[in-house]
Amino acid sequence: MAHILLVEDTMTQALYMQHTLEKAGHRITLARSGAKALEALANETPDYVLSDINMPGMNGYELIGQIKAQQNHKNLPCLLLLTASSFDEAQQILDSQADGIIFKSGTAEKFVGQVTLALAALQEKPRLEQFFIQAYRQVLELVN
Repeated sequence: MAHILLVEDTMTQALYMQHTLEKAGHRITLARSGAKALEALANETPDYVLSDINMPGMNGYELIGQIKAQQNHKNLPCLLLLTASSFDEAQQILDSQADGIIFKSGTAEKFVGQVTLALAALQEKPRLEQFFIQAYRQVLELVN
């Protein structure tokens, strides 16, 4: 399974996602802010980054921009975590350097399923098409 850097400032959500992903077999490094995530990246190289968007200090967009600006991390796949009520952020997400999105709402099984689908999609080519297919499927699951 994958080594994931999980960046989430809300303790309850961070612990829930960490527990759920570890139970699914992933190795998780938890960072509670963008600054802490950058510190973690100085010491280790995860396979993926899952980052919340709305965080104090440095938001998820800024964090991904800083990660992708680093030569040794420019190809590190980064996925944004968002709530179902954040659809108005769609244009910002599409304009960001994120490699995909994960909705935070839903059951543990759906959350792990989204992460699994996103990580698999990042291994496929072309990545951009996979991003849109993944996002479309997630929206359909939330609506149904």
